[in-house]
Amino acid sequence: MAVIIGVAHMSMGIFTKGLNALYFNDKMVLFTEVVTGLVILLGLFGWMDILIFSKWTFQMDPYSLNPVMQARINEAPSIITVMINNFLAGGNQYVSVMG
Repeated sequence: MAVIIGVAHMSMGIFTKGLNALYFNDKMVLFTEVVTGLVILLGLFGWMDILIFSKWTFQMDPYSLNPVMQARINEAPSIITVMINNFLAGGNQYVSVMG
């Protein structure tokens, strides 16, 4: 929840800076700081927010005795693993099954 609120708060700050750049007709700041800041912020942490929301919506019951549910839990990558693999593995999401 803190990540979602933080991203919303930072997005509001960048959006406000964009409104100031429009008001003062400073196109250099608008394109170099506001547009690139929003692309980077929402590209990285916006994607993380989408992953958080998707993790909240999919049913995962770690106490289930159902083998299908257990297999689903064991194969589901964590959010931090997905974010790291986006950079280090070129976006390939692979599951390392230990055991």
